[in-house]
Amino acid sequence: MKFREKILCPDLTEAAYPGNIGFEEMVKFYKLASEEELETMEKVIDKNDWEKFKELIKKVIETELQ
Repeated sequence: MKFREKILCPDLTEAAYPGNIGFEEMVKFYKLASEEELETMEKVIDKNDWEKFKELIKKVIETELQ
């Protein structure tokens, strides 16, 4: 099972704090991203690349994570 299949949920709320992975943003990302962006995100998650993760989130949903 891919990561995106594990996180898609209808309603989520979360606390904001430095280092937060942005769960709500991930859900939005997986709903809006192209197939290419989804594949890239899977690779980014596998590599644990926080900077690229934040770049992809910002590019697709226009939200900047801390």
